[in-house]
Amino acid sequence: MFIGAYVGGPEDHPKPTQKNIAAFESLQDRHLDVVHLFVHWDYEEETWEWTRKFVDIAKANGSIMMISWMPQPYTAQDILDGKGDEYIDTFVKGVKDFGEEIWLRPFHEANGDWYTWGTGADRINNSEDKLAAAYRHIVDKFRDANVTNVKWIWTINCSNSGVATLTGSYPGDDYIDYTSIDGYNWGTAQSWSRWNTFEEVFDNAYEALIEIPKPIFLAEFSSSRFGGDKAGWFTDMFNLLPEKYPRIVGLVIFSRSKNETEADWALDSQEEAVEAWRKGVSAYPPAKRISGYSKNPESTPVICWSRKLGYRCCSADNTEVIVIDKDGKWGVEDQEWCGIIEN
Repeated sequence: MFIGAYVGGPEDHPKPTQKNIAAFESLQDRHLDVVHLFVHWDYEEETWEWTRKFVDIAKANGSIMMISWMPQPYTAQDILDGKGDEYIDTFVKGVKDFGEEIWLRPFHEANGDWYTWGTGADRINNSEDKLAAAYRHIVDKFRDANVTNVKWIWTINCSNSGVATLTGSYPGDDYIDYTSIDGYNWGTAQSWSRWNTFEEVFDNAYEALIEIPKPIFLAEFSSSRFGGDKAGWFTDMFNLLPEKYPRIVGLVIFSRSKNETEADWALDSQEEAVEAWRKGVSAYPPAKRISGYSKNPESTPVICWSRKLGYRCCSADNTEVIVIDKDGKWGVEDQEWCGIIEN
């Protein structure tokens, strides 16, 4: 299990500076495998050059940078019409020059209605087939330039808006390395919200994504403390993950409170929640390697049944069986799930 975070910070608009990363790692008493950054296409200053300084900070920290690449003010149709190509091309060149692994997450939460690319916001220009095509358009621009150091993340919100569906905009297995879910327990932080358990937030989305043969992780999540037990919410999550959600391979928490517009998402909004989180992540040592499934057939036995599901097979003959499901027996190596081959 890899552990990551949007680390927050004391600033009005915090970024993953070296100081903020160090503060969060101290808070959870564990290294961050993944550092999360939001990059807005319509913010004049958020160019590749601006992004690169945070990418370098993550690299120096021994972490992988995951970028939520937000193509506002565009719709999917705009992207297909080439309106974002000039901006995309600057990242194609910059990411290629960087040369190290980096994760890009465009069009996240497209099954919602709060972003310009959301199906719920514009069912015509953001129809699910256009969203899938727009995602492929972006990936193809990187591939055409022979950029090989990107892992592509496809993220759904835990619930739909309007005519959107959970997986209708999936770009296809050849275009995605990881699938992921964004979901929050708002508690009673807003007049319209109520307390939701971890299962209530994530069950439907998880059941949809396990039909796709790719690793799954939580790319954004947190809980409010209002209306229930925030510490208990995290404790329940860590207890449920191994048995009920065995396909989840990583957790990237959103740790920044937005008390006026959203909720108290920051991990340290409650000391008991910090302790519950710290105890939960302590079970997962920092990842030695974070990557997608192996695409080299020589590295995976011919009879590796789990490869079709997006996972390599375990290399050791005596790997401990952690979970048994309808597909087979699962173990863990290098903090990643692997299929156990029956002799």
